[in-house]
Amino acid sequence: MAIEITLNRAEQVLAKYLAEERFKNARRKGKPNQKVGDQPDWYTDLNGIGGEIAVAKKFNVYFDTELDSEELPEHDLIINGKKVDVKTTKYSDGMLLATLKKKVDSVDIYVLVTGEFPVYTIKKWCLSEDLIDKKNIKNLGKGDGYALDQDLLKDFEV
Repeated sequence: MAIEITLNRAEQVLAKYLAEERFKNARRKGKPNQKVGDQPDWYTDLNGIGGEIAVAKKFNVYFDTELDSEELPEHDLIINGKKVDVKTTKYSDGMLLATLKKKVDSVDIYVLVTGEFPVYTIKKWCLSEDLIDKKNIKNLGKGDGYALDQDLLKDFEV
């Protein structure tokens, strides 16, 4: 069952601030910009953080607001002791995607969120080993990566 979340005004302000600062911090540290698509950098970061806040809000957990960490974690949230990586796309029928740099043991769960700032739909999820698998490598026009269609993901139990 999909879950719709609209960020309130304070969450929107926080998302905008975090998106800008995280982007600047990553570039200062020499981290490459790994966006896939032609959208502006700010949009990618804002939508990604918006999706993280939506999932954190739904599951009543706090999300990482660290801006100056030397080593950025591979996961976005901890839910019930599990490391969760939130993947956000504006496409309602979008796939769950991850780069080939991801390792199966870097996170426990991937969550697919769709929508555009500030309205998101928490769609489905999968275990890391279900996504990070050679059989899921696809090229969607921007190079190889891991990809799963929504019908291969698990529904949330609400």
